[in-house]
Amino acid sequence: MNVTLTPDQEAWLKAEIAKGHFATPEDAISFAINEMKRAALRETLDASIARGGANSADGVRRAVADRLKTST
Repeated sequence: MNVTLTPDQEAWLKAEIAKGHFATPEDAISFAINEMKRAALRETLDASIARGGANSADGVRRAVADRLKTST
């Protein structure tokens, strides 16, 4: 898959790599995708809690691990 960045996005990415925040553009994309997965999982958990659901720490860890494995 090829991704085309805007000039601003490319400049930002190059600066972040230069600062050492990412080793490669692929690392930055992987980070962004994983952040979106975590955000979606947080929304799911927050909605569950709002409905009165309960989640143990171990249950959350399992759900996170499972979600990250299945959505890559």
